[in-house]
Amino acid sequence: MESVLSRVNQIDVFTEPFPHLIIKDPIDEQICLQLIEDFPHLEIVTEGKAYSSNERFSYSARNVLEDERITPLWQEFVRTHTSQEFLEQITGIFAEQICNIFPDFEKEIGKINHLKAGTRRINSFKDSDVLLDAQICVNTPVLETPSSVRGPHVDNSNKLFAALYYMRDPRDTDSQGGNLEIYRYRNNKYRVFDRQFINSEDVELVKTVNYERNVLVFLLNCEQALHGVTVRQVTDHARYFFNLLGEVKQPLFELTGKVQDKTAANKWFNLPLPNPWKTWKDKLTSVR
Repeated sequence: MESVLSRVNQIDVFTEPFPHLIIKDPIDEQICLQLIEDFPHLEIVTEGKAYSSNERFSYSARNVLEDERITPLWQEFVRTHTSQEFLEQITGIFAEQICNIFPDFEKEIGKINHLKAGTRRINSFKDSDVLLDAQICVNTPVLETPSSVRGPHVDNSNKLFAALYYMRDPRDTDSQGGNLEIYRYRNNKYRVFDRQFINSEDVELVKTVNYERNVLVFLLNCEQALHGVTVRQVTDHARYFFNLLGEVKQPLFELTGKVQDKTAANKWFNLPLPNPWKTWKDKLTSVR
């Protein structure tokens, strides 16, 4: 079965502000439509849990492959995207960028051309270099108040990549929002994160990928890989997508919650404090 990367080449990679792909119609349209038609009912993906407005639920590859309620087409689609072949497609496309961004990758994780794939929550790093997951995902309908699922952020640093394959239902003709935004830092001297998140005032928009059918956004994860989701307006429609990720055994980078430019930082923090006696004396002199 075709993966979402089967038709992609190295020349399709955007390198700024970080390596990523945006691909329209990565798989056959009829297969996409059938996957949407076979999309599991909301109560399956939520595992029967009560849900609130615009809440995200992810049904992992392990769950999909064990669940007889999931159609054979979906199970095959998940197997394809947790396979050794899929990992090799990724490394074939992004090998140069991985080595440039993470110079110690091959020493700490493994040789790019010999990485072994496993399935997250089924295999472990004892016998795998990269644990893949392929999740059937929904954002629930938006009730009463427009909201965003996630603002500007960077994914967990043990992820090598993250990808979203959008599967907007053809019957969803009027919902608004839920688009993916890609950002860059507004000020490279200072990057203050709250966990993985950063204030929207501290980033600037580079591009927007609309929530549409049969569209892939693939991100090589790194400290520059800022992205977020626009506000969804009130709607009865759920937001459907397929989430792909690959985890490695250790963090690939460290998000800095402090000033990046140490020279500028020292200049700022080493300013002398005012002398309260001198300040009072000056004021007294000025009064006289």
